[in-house]
Amino acid sequence: MTARELAQETTYSTRTIQRDLAVLESELGVPLVVEGRRYLIMPGAHPLAPVRFTLHEARALYLASRLFFRHADERDPDGITALEKLADALPSVLGNQVQTTAEQLRERPRNQEQTNILRDITEALSASRTVVIQHRSSSNPGVRRLELDPYLLEPSTTGAATYVIGWSHHHDEIRTFKLDRIQAVEVTNHAFTPPDLSELVSRMSNSWGVVFGEDRYDVAVEFSPAVAPRVSETNWHPSQRLTPLPDGSVRLELQLPSLMEFVPWVRSWGPEACVVSPDELRDQVAESLAAAAARYSSRES
Repeated sequence: MTARELAQETTYSTRTIQRDLAVLESELGVPLVVEGRRYLIMPGAHPLAPVRFTLHEARALYLASRLFFRHADERDPDGITALEKLADALPSVLGNQVQTTAEQLRERPRNQEQTNILRDITEALSASRTVVIQHRSSSNPGVRRLELDPYLLEPSTTGAATYVIGWSHHHDEIRTFKLDRIQAVEVTNHAFTPPDLSELVSRMSNSWGVVFGEDRYDVAVEFSPAVAPRVSETNWHPSQRLTPLPDGSVRLELQLPSLMEFVPWVRSWGPEACVVSPDELRDQVAESLAAAAARYSSRES
């Protein structure tokens, strides 16, 4: 709209509108674009209204910024500017710490291709547009061209990775794709209607990470007395049940839709964890630890 049209719409003078437009851009950081005499907000940049936080809300955001930093293995320019704006909105002590986090994130290695892919997926998700991705599977070295309706972006709980979850036209079902394995994205003009995501989010909450399915595994793992207090002080999963054992160890029981992401977690406890069930999980962990021990033995000999 032109300044005159905005003035007519709001019943203010044209001079007031021009002054307000200057303030929007210079003081509030709203990215304005001028085409001829018409003003618009830069496409894809939807600035949020100013928000004020209590001290304890600010603390929660600070901790979230630290998690974001630890999750990022590459520089995220959008994350950096978001943290810098957040720092300005927080009390000085916490704001300074968030600003430090932004500066640390700026030192991460740059990967412009991945930044562009994340931005394209984000814009398609926001506009409910189908994308065509070129994806490299972990089990197949070739690159496949797939159509995807992006529903959610989800960070991994165990590594520096982000996943897009949506309807794969090729597989005719909801699938999860790691962004690092997407080599190119094309946003199409095809619009889709997002489904109610409450069921999907519920299924994800029952998974160990981002992988979910229709299977159900009744898992039981016993932890030695040395780590039992550490295991007992954390709520690992919504379905968990912790049972103290007579020797000071503790048994963790839970139900999972997939074992894929759980196996590395059990392995990370080394000899302090022993899988009781299911046999499939017990075998996977035992075989991988035995193979690791064999490698160490061969190096010593």
